[in-house]
Amino acid sequence: MIKPTLPESEGERIRALEEYKILDTPPEPEFDALTALASSILGVPIALVSLVDRDRQWFKSKIGIPVSETAREVSFCGHAILEQDVFVVEDAVEDVRFHDNPLVKGDPAIRFYAGAPLRAWNGQAIGTLCVIDRMPRKIDPEKMQALRTLADMVVTQLELKRKNRELSDALETIERQKMGLIHNSKMSALGEMAGGMAHEINNPLTIISGHASRIAMLLRGPDHPDRSLRLESAVTGIGKGVDRISTIIRGLQLFSRDGSGDPLELCDLRQVVRDSLGLCQEHFNHLAIKLRYVMPQEVMRVRCRPTQISQILVNLLNNAKDAIKHHESERWIEIDLFRKEREILLRVRDSGAGVPEELRYRIFEPFFSTKAPGSGTGLGLSVSRSLALANHAELDLCLEEGSSCFRIRFQTTGD
Repeated sequence: MIKPTLPESEGERIRALEEYKILDTPPEPEFDALTALASSILGVPIALVSLVDRDRQWFKSKIGIPVSETAREVSFCGHAILEQDVFVVEDAVEDVRFHDNPLVKGDPAIRFYAGAPLRAWNGQAIGTLCVIDRMPRKIDPEKMQALRTLADMVVTQLELKRKNRELSDALETIERQKMGLIHNSKMSALGEMAGGMAHEINNPLTIISGHASRIAMLLRGPDHPDRSLRLESAVTGIGKGVDRISTIIRGLQLFSRDGSGDPLELCDLRQVVRDSLGLCQEHFNHLAIKLRYVMPQEVMRVRCRPTQISQILVNLLNNAKDAIKHHESERWIEIDLFRKEREILLRVRDSGAGVPEELRYRIFEPFFSTKAPGSGTGLGLSVSRSLALANHAELDLCLEEGSSCFRIRFQTTGD
């Protein structure tokens, strides 16, 4: 028996094989169909998609034998990958290279072998599509061409899987980058509001502390005819302070969590708006910006991810704030939530001059910003539009004279 030698480019060949990530994977019908076709066309009992690894040949698909691999040193395919064309052994018993080979003397008792190399994208032969018989035979040119064609089809399947995996990896990378952009945009918006939120929490804490001291004094002091009323008033004041802090915390919890993996849920947009406004109310007050919002009496129920809708709304509010905070005239931001025919609209409008006509077509582009350099990431509107689409909604610019106006349009649900 003559053992197969290693190709000169063995390292490159192994790297090509490993890049397919196909070794030791389960059987797949695409490959099994090709081995079945090879067995039928050539009229042989055994057909294999054989991949030649470092020290073994492993069968991705097999017909006619029970084993999944054999040693490379006794393999016919180890010889076949050294050839440019189909490698044929008409009678292994009469061939000095194979007459005493264990695969000839024992199972599967090979007499006839024909293997067409499987060439990777870089030209390296990583294995063969081979056919085997237990009796000697010849192969005519038509069947040899059929074997070549089927081998090309095996490589096509391998390439499809490799490209699909590369595409999947690329999409995962893009998704990670997208999540990073969303996170950066969210943290940028949160950073702008941080000072206002600290003040917003300190105010009710100061009130709570004052009422608590008042209660302590009332309890320590002499009995007084209206002590009960004073205690009740102080407790009510504490309750209002706690409610205010709860609103802020609820808004933070809604805004800060990652909702990308959440299912769409049926929710009332009125609550989303209320919690989101709780994050920025005090910050806007400090800038002398009036927030105008009248909560509708009607329930505004849509299917969405509340945390993502909150992020869109806060981004729009921050953009509106940046557009008007230096205006000398009246500064206001108006939030409208209303039903129109088969839609629910959430609209954010401000007292600014509006988006210049020449920039309207670019405002949703990633990294495009009308703000001064260093004043923004240029991601807010782009990310917000993506989040809106992910919630089966649309974010667009309303063309109104004398103001900036953005709206989120939701399709109403029958739930």
